[in-house]
Amino acid sequence: MEIYEITGFQTGVARDGVNFLEPADSFQNVKNGYIYRQVLQSRKGFKKFSFGYDEGAGLTGHLPTRVMGIFQNTLTLTSTIETLAFDKNFAYRYVEGTNSFVRIPFGGSLAAYGGFGLTNNEDYISGTTYPDKNGLNRFVFTGKGMDHVFFYDQANDLIKDYTNVADNADYVVFAGGALTNATHVIWFGERLNFIVPTIGARLRPQGILYSGIRDSSGSGDSFNAAGSGLLEIDTYQLIKGAVILGDKISLNVNQSNWILEKTRDAFNPYFARKVPSVLGTDASFSPTVWNDEVRSVGKTGIISTDGRQSLRIDNKIPYFSSDEIDPIEFEQTYGGFDRTTSQFMWSYVDSGSQATTADKVLINNYEEKSWSVYDQRFSVFSESTSGPNLTWNDIDENQNPAWETWDTTEETWNKIGRGKEIYKALAGDDLGFIYELNQDFDDYFVEITGISQAAEAVISTEDQALQVGDKVFISNVSGMTQINDQTAIVTAVTISTVTVNVDSTNFDAWTSGGSVSKVIDFYAETIPFNPYRSGGMQCRISHIEFLIDTNGGNLLLDIFMDGETTPFKSDVLLQPTSTRKDREWISVSVNNTADFMVMAMKQESASNQVKLTSIRIHCEPAGYTTD
Repeated sequence: MEIYEITGFQTGVARDGVNFLEPADSFQNVKNGYIYRQVLQSRKGFKKFSFGYDEGAGLTGHLPTRVMGIFQNTLTLTSTIETLAFDKNFAYRYVEGTNSFVRIPFGGSLAAYGGFGLTNNEDYISGTTYPDKNGLNRFVFTGKGMDHVFFYDQANDLIKDYTNVADNADYVVFAGGALTNATHVIWFGERLNFIVPTIGARLRPQGILYSGIRDSSGSGDSFNAAGSGLLEIDTYQLIKGAVILGDKISLNVNQSNWILEKTRDAFNPYFARKVPSVLGTDASFSPTVWNDEVRSVGKTGIISTDGRQSLRIDNKIPYFSSDEIDPIEFEQTYGGFDRTTSQFMWSYVDSGSQATTADKVLINNYEEKSWSVYDQRFSVFSESTSGPNLTWNDIDENQNPAWETWDTTEETWNKIGRGKEIYKALAGDDLGFIYELNQDFDDYFVEITGISQAAEAVISTEDQALQVGDKVFISNVSGMTQINDQTAIVTAVTISTVTVNVDSTNFDAWTSGGSVSKVIDFYAETIPFNPYRSGGMQCRISHIEFLIDTNGGNLLLDIFMDGETTPFKSDVLLQPTSTRKDREWISVSVNNTADFMVMAMKQESASNQVKLTSIRIHCEPAGYTTD
């Protein structure tokens, strides 16, 4: 009997159809889980980043709209960073002292302006820090669905019109026509650069409009100064994304990639060149940069470019973007990067759902080279160095049970209460909420403020983002204790109530407390296992061992053979029992022979985070394969 021990998990199926398990290709399907430091685990949760505008109701009080952008704005005079957020109508700034977002009013020529009025879900906002000629703080932003180019006047705490000389005295219009908006705006090369601008009511889909060099005379706001101009790359293709890539701008085009490089000629500051590419980008806000590499999503695949060449990186999920992302809503695909977990993230509209806004997130782990899909409803991603952090008074077992005893904590003490310089991955959603990602926290967790006694219990809550059809877990209720530890389905929602399919008519009256959280539906499926297939032999498996953390609840195991849709072993319980070990080996008897077998692990939990470190498969060659 041989033993195949699988560690160093990486997900995906090789395009050549590998039919045996090895450390380089362990899983072909991971849902609501991720691989970090070679450990497969159900996903960490997320929590609200802050209280919202108007005392906790998302960005826009009790009239929430979709979050269209989250940015870090560098305050150049003080060398500090603030977090800005935008929905379909207004801009907001994060206030550290009150842990809240407050709406920034319109001012100047826009004093009577009613709001951005964005109507399309894919018309995301692009913005950049760009100081004025005196170095005073400004944040310039626009989007293809906007009717102005705006800027945040930080000194006066107002949103103004960048292209109106009454608001921006140094602005000089481009000789080719007035600038209305652009898909992207980037501060690069001491210039303001508008990518895919609308000039004189004409869209320039291959264009980059750039200002003069920023100086004390105001040339940085002039599009008719020496060194300013319009560059249109020499292609019929459409620019579908733009990010800074080191000392260059990467232009992601719908059938290729281009690079915008600086020249030594002040009057012709840029040189555009095409990068050899196998395919292009179709989602304008999918390009995400990390470690001098841009990853973006096209309708026929996911690519990476470093400015010298472009390569497909989705060989393990080669048909994902064509099969899984809704082609009609493809432009809603929005990219981000979480540097704490080395994860590229793309929110998207699932082609198999009835959703009209993003309802899934694709994760690509940069270090582990793994892929997984999350059931999260995020519209945008960003990061921040501001936001709430733990103080020593917060460090108790209510935050994390492991902190109850000093000598058994699983945390690193010098990282508890981390300072504001730590990057936080943020996400926004359709309801105006902003969340901090990768937190040991229940998904869509919300405190209960009341429960009705009815055929379908109506649970009053703090403002929350649960949706009809969500499976939720109810706990820690006082008074109506009969409802505790129940899993229920949400049948109706408002921003502050959740109706569930639980008959509470004869329950005791609710008195206080409790919480509702969305259940995490974790699933991981190995690629077909048979290390003897190359020799034409079947595989007999006697038993399989799983190394599981003892504090992560339990797993259920299904085993399939030869591509069958019904498992020959189903819902086998993998339950650690040790109280003295951090991890425990759990053995499952198989005693079966097949051309190949697939192991599927699953867990439903609102709080436990399962961690799987290793799999040992005890097997031997059997008869000849049947195909």
